[in-house]
Amino acid sequence: MNDSVAVDPKRLMMLGITLLVLGAIALLAPLFAGSAVVITIGVVLLVAGIGQFMQGVRAESWRDKMLSLFLGVVTGLCGIFVIGHPLLGLGFLTVLLVAYFVVEGVWKIIAAFNYRPASAWVWMLISGVLSLLLGLLIWNQWPVSGMWAVGVLVGVDLISTGLSMVMLGSALRRVPQAA
Repeated sequence: MNDSVAVDPKRLMMLGITLLVLGAIALLAPLFAGSAVVITIGVVLLVAGIGQFMQGVRAESWRDKMLSLFLGVVTGLCGIFVIGHPLLGLGFLTVLLVAYFVVEGVWKIIAAFNYRPASAWVWMLISGVLSLLLGLLIWNQWPVSGMWAVGVLVGVDLISTGLSMVMLGSALRRVPQAA
């Protein structure tokens, strides 16, 4: 039995090329890309807040009703705030990225020493040091880094995903299709 998924190599390559172009745009205009990410998060928060509020309206117990209404209003207001002030939201998101990279870097460094008997433990150590340095670089330039960090990271991710799809699609074109 063949468990592989039928994938159209042309579609995969076209999606990859599209992601490469979007990634390049994000790298060329990181503030625009970062703002788009923050506004998307704001819209998600607003929709979630409305949903939570509606859940509160439908709740039967007074306690469930009040909690859901309160959470819905707070979440919705956060969404409106982020949509209305994307640069502040971008600054906050940048601080979260700093925390993520620093924690991830420290964890990888500690984990690398636990894997030291393995021959490739150094690669995890290098990855941890790079994550830690990236977090410290972004923090060192904060709040200015809020203008570029999120957009650049989204751009790099889009480019790496697009490149992997193009390469995979190219490889799949060379594989003979099973009858």
